[in-house]
Amino acid sequence: MKGLFDIFTKRADTPIESRDYGKLYLILSGILFIGTMWAVVDEISTRRPWKEYEKQYFDLSAARWQDKLKESQASFDTTAEQAAKTAVQEAEAKLASDDAVRIQKEINGIDEELLSANRKFTFAKSLGDEAYYFWKKSIHEGKEDEAYKKTLREHEGEMAKANLVVEGLNARHDSLSKILNGFRAAVKETRTKQKELYAQIDLATSKIEKAQTSPILIRQVMMNGFDRSNFGIPKARIDRCQTCHAGWKDDMMADAPQPFTKHPFPELLKIHDPEIYGCTTCHRGQGPALTAGMAHGDGDPYWDWPMLKGKEVYASCNGCHQNQLYVKNGDQLNRAKQTLSEAGCFGCHEIKGFLEIPKIGPEINNMSAKAKPDWIFRWVRNPKDYNPHTRMPNFRFTDDQSEAITAYLVKISKDEPYRPQKGIAGNGNPERGKALFESVGCKGCHVAGTDTRMRDARGFSYDIAPELTRAGSKLDPDWAYEWIKNPRQFRPTTRMPSLRLSDQDAHDIISYLMTFHDDRKFEQKSLALDSPDLIKKGDKLIREYGCAGCHSIKGMEKESRVSVALTNIGRKRVDEIDFGDTKVPHTWDDWIFGKLKDSRQYATERIASKMPVFAFADSEIVVLRTLLRGLVKEGPEEPYQQKYDKRLQSIEAGRVLTQYYNCINCHQIEEIGGYVKATLDDEGMAPPYLYPEGSKVQESWLHDFLKAPAPIRPWLNLRMPTFQLTDAEITIISRYFLALHNKELELRDYQAIALESKHVTVGKSLFTDLQCLSCHYTGTIPAGKGPGDLAPNLAMARTRLKPEWISSWIGKPDSVQPGTRMPSFYPDLNDKSPYSEEFNADAREQIKAIRDYVVSIGKNK
Repeated sequence: MKGLFDIFTKRADTPIESRDYGKLYLILSGILFIGTMWAVVDEISTRRPWKEYEKQYFDLSAARWQDKLKESQASFDTTAEQAAKTAVQEAEAKLASDDAVRIQKEINGIDEELLSANRKFTFAKSLGDEAYYFWKKSIHEGKEDEAYKKTLREHEGEMAKANLVVEGLNARHDSLSKILNGFRAAVKETRTKQKELYAQIDLATSKIEKAQTSPILIRQVMMNGFDRSNFGIPKARIDRCQTCHAGWKDDMMADAPQPFTKHPFPELLKIHDPEIYGCTTCHRGQGPALTAGMAHGDGDPYWDWPMLKGKEVYASCNGCHQNQLYVKNGDQLNRAKQTLSEAGCFGCHEIKGFLEIPKIGPEINNMSAKAKPDWIFRWVRNPKDYNPHTRMPNFRFTDDQSEAITAYLVKISKDEPYRPQKGIAGNGNPERGKALFESVGCKGCHVAGTDTRMRDARGFSYDIAPELTRAGSKLDPDWAYEWIKNPRQFRPTTRMPSLRLSDQDAHDIISYLMTFHDDRKFEQKSLALDSPDLIKKGDKLIREYGCAGCHSIKGMEKESRVSVALTNIGRKRVDEIDFGDTKVPHTWDDWIFGKLKDSRQYATERIASKMPVFAFADSEIVVLRTLLRGLVKEGPEEPYQQKYDKRLQSIEAGRVLTQYYNCINCHQIEEIGGYVKATLDDEGMAPPYLYPEGSKVQESWLHDFLKAPAPIRPWLNLRMPTFQLTDAEITIISRYFLALHNKELELRDYQAIALESKHVTVGKSLFTDLQCLSCHYTGTIPAGKGPGDLAPNLAMARTRLKPEWISSWIGKPDSVQPGTRMPSFYPDLNDKSPYSEEFNADAREQIKAIRDYVVSIGKNK
């Protein structure tokens, strides 16, 4: 220690100017150099992997285009090349021939003559204008000078002669130019054809050159005013995803590995152009980052928006489409929204986009008229025990709670005036009832017995309407008879339509349904239904558990939602979630999955859980979780969102209403629905596709039809029911169908269409020649045709169909309704008609003629 002290003491005694720092500076300089080199290497290789990705992409692109070039060269048609080369040489030879040279020389001479003739004309006109001025001047001065007048006439004669010369020269010039231009056009045409032979080779060559010469650089999209800061100030979003995902729009990279592959849904990119909206709008992630871990969010545990993977990407659709139940190409999102709306989650939770949807459950003010108290008790205690496929969740009420709720429901039933007439149900034929049930349309909503084709076609674990397999043990037959005869007699707001059944039809169907029994034995519990305390407790439980969120209950019309809003559930952090005593992995995904699988599993002695237990299939939970992930407060600013204009509002209102009335169970309207086809042996007997309705049917006819449906295809057993829609609801549906075709509701007198007699006559002839009556029913079913082969009665066309739609349907039916069995008689409207020489075989005029005749069929009916 003393030696070290002596060294420092000695150094301290050495004057500063005499001290030597060379070794120290050398060491520090070495450290600085090594650090600088390490920083450069780290910056180039470690921190900039995107450069290597871009290089790999360009190398892969060049290699693939090299293969394409070799293929093009191998398949190159040398014979066609020689023929094209010869054609070019011949055309060029004609252009360089003595005739062409002579013509060009003559044209040049004519140009000189034209210049001279035009000059003469100009000089004569100038001198004539001068003479005209002085002649007029002399007249105004009161002394007409005849000399100027004579001079004017002489110059006008010279102008006329010069003009004749110019016209002659121009005619000759045009004639020669036409010949010469023909030679030039031939050269251009042959060169173009020659170039087309090399198109694939030239394309591959240019792509290879581009891949080899493209610079390595950061490729980014700046979306100004896309987001808002924590202080509410608009700010830009930067996306650099295309730096690594360089092949997102490259057809050559369709089967390439990530990150070079082409986007799998190019049709979506036509609407959501990444050059405008970036990538993180849909895929999330950290846009400005340039390493996979940071960009995808895996390398940054504090990044709130990690990249969505697989079908989870549909969650982001809700950011712009939260007001829409259906989004084209958004299958995962559409299924999730349908599940959520049909499950009635919005009855307890406030969910943006689901605020105006009607309650999904039936009115329960008069349960005693429908079912016995002991059945109500068992249903309240566990609805899944009676009907495993019901939408009604299990609240896991105790026997005491179930008894209290039953007592309350029985009590309020006593205040209802409606009581079914006793003893009216009976004398039905169960076999005929079964046939009616299976044919008139009941299976469009209800499952009964072992026939689960409707449930399977829908693809959900639950039914949209009550399963009737145990109906005989639940329903009072007299109530059921009056119910199917006139559902709104019992429940004015019901969605259940009338099938316009006769008394005997209703008796037969009820007799069939009464054959379905629940053969299980239940312990009979004595229910204290008249206990005031129990009734009061039932009232409290119904309010506490939010039953009025799904059901209309007298006196509870103003009850608010009983659970938390889900407006921002997608941003809920894991540290805000209570996993209770479970061993569920502590992630947002696992908590949501567990909550939807068994909502009560997170409850503890201190944390109560009132959310009922649904019986969702795992696949339904996954799609619901996708939707919940998309429920966030933040979204793109207005310029980047789809404008929710009047048209979209009309479409959305129609979607809500048609889904509420289960129209999509029978009809396909957009890309969903039409499930009833699965229950039919012949799909030709299925209800019609309704997407074209807005451009197809007259508004007045649609209104009358929805008010009182009349058979369009009377040979079908399946019938359109009467929903007793209000005028306002019919208007919503009409506007929906029209908006799908960018049309608005308007009043038109379709009956005033002018029919030209010649068109009607020719149309009738064509109608006969094309054998339209072999399918279209007009009163008698054609021989050899089954009901599924027939088409609508054309006698109704005048009052039902829009004339312009008839024309488009006759012309190209498959473009109006893909997959239709209607043949296309005029596939190309620009071609001559092969059926008749009338109207110079003009296809459009002949289509108009057929249309006029079809409209005339029902003119006097």
